[in-house]
Amino acid sequence: MSASIALGCGSDANTRGDGDGSGIDVGDDGTGTGGSASGSASASATGASASASASASAGTDADDDVTGGGAKFDVGHGEETDGIDLCGCGNQMGFSYIWIANSTQSTVSKLNTQTMEEEGRYFTRSDGNGSPSRTSVSIDSRAVAVANRNGGVVKVWARPEFCDPDNNGQPGLQTANDQNHLPWGQDDCVAWYTHFNYNTQRPIAWGPGVLNPATCEYEDQVVWTGGCNTGQHQWAQVHRIDGETGVVIDDIDVVGFECSSLSPYGAAIDPNGDYWMTNLVPGQDRLAHISADGVLVEVITPPITPYGMTVDSKGRVWLAAWTGSGPSSAARYDPSNLSWALANNHIASSMSGIQEDAQGRMWMNYWTYDGSSANPGLVYIDGDTMQVSEPFGIGCGNSACRGISVDLDGNVWSTSMAQNMAFRFDPGTLAVDTYGQLQGPYTYSDMTGWALQNTSCAPPG
Repeated sequence: MSASIALGCGSDANTRGDGDGSGIDVGDDGTGTGGSASGSASASATGASASASASASAGTDADDDVTGGGAKFDVGHGEETDGIDLCGCGNQMGFSYIWIANSTQSTVSKLNTQTMEEEGRYFTRSDGNGSPSRTSVSIDSRAVAVANRNGGVVKVWARPEFCDPDNNGQPGLQTANDQNHLPWGQDDCVAWYTHFNYNTQRPIAWGPGVLNPATCEYEDQVVWTGGCNTGQHQWAQVHRIDGETGVVIDDIDVVGFECSSLSPYGAAIDPNGDYWMTNLVPGQDRLAHISADGVLVEVITPPITPYGMTVDSKGRVWLAAWTGSGPSSAARYDPSNLSWALANNHIASSMSGIQEDAQGRMWMNYWTYDGSSANPGLVYIDGDTMQVSEPFGIGCGNSACRGISVDLDGNVWSTSMAQNMAFRFDPGTLAVDTYGQLQGPYTYSDMTGWALQNTSCAPPG
């Protein structure tokens, strides 16, 4: 169920947690063992999602750049022949989901971004002890890939019509359609699971694949992931996985990128289809760049300790500063001239994801804003000027909101592991809606698929 909340809620003094958990030290991942409730699920799901029409008028003095507009995202166009646009780029399916990992339950939730209803929940590993964190949505939004911290990647189809009704060996389609997940091996919409013998595996990112102009479908899609076994590997490992079959294509030893409990940590794809990856090891900060064909380009030492990371539509890599990494909200790396820029006119301190919207604003969470812990929420950074916006409180608890994503309607989403909630913020109206049926939600990666569409479908230049 969802609920609307008013802006302007206060909060108590800030406390800090480090790493992946809630209020824990940076060396502790804070993962849960994640048992499961067996709940029953419907054998079929309905057709296309209904569109929500809720809107609200802004009653604040917020910056015009935020309150004005509210236009839907245009994700560009596909290939053209004789001036005729054959295919749209990205999600042309008529639905929009956000996929949120329930870390303590070892499941992933499929939440309709328009209706705020959960339309499916799925196990991410057979033993219920995956501790999933990052999710990544394919460019056509047909599927999600989920990385388990404790090893393994699972692919789940987004809609019943994409699923194989014979996948579990029983007649007809069995799949979840609400927060009650089916036991492992019984949901026909779980496409494949690929095991990795790792004790730390977080990064996950779909590559765009190739758009076939004859079918308007994406082919040769791959899933990138990173991980390692801290008792075995000196360097972090990166893999490309065949998105259709789950077969591992290659193994890449990222020399110079040390393996440790929080290394590797985050990943994203740039407009060239290249893979970028970070760690979370203060004092040993790393940013790796691997080409689309799986060749290690370089390992860079960034000027801040990164937490969340993304790539914008211009191919620049953004790092949201770990809360203990100094007087900057975020850093931007431009591969075209090897330059770094810092956002520090205001200090939004947190452990947050970061993601660009269609207007070039880089959204992230804050726990404190210029030292104040009142009403934690969201800020954005101008992608070109590096100026940090005024704060927008959304009702996050102290040291709570971490995950960030932008949906296909331009709403900004934040997840709070401590509150078991997801927040949807409309930058045009400042309205906030919440969903509160999650279990240890952590995800700060590309939960909606917008980030991949934003980099892959942006017009040249």
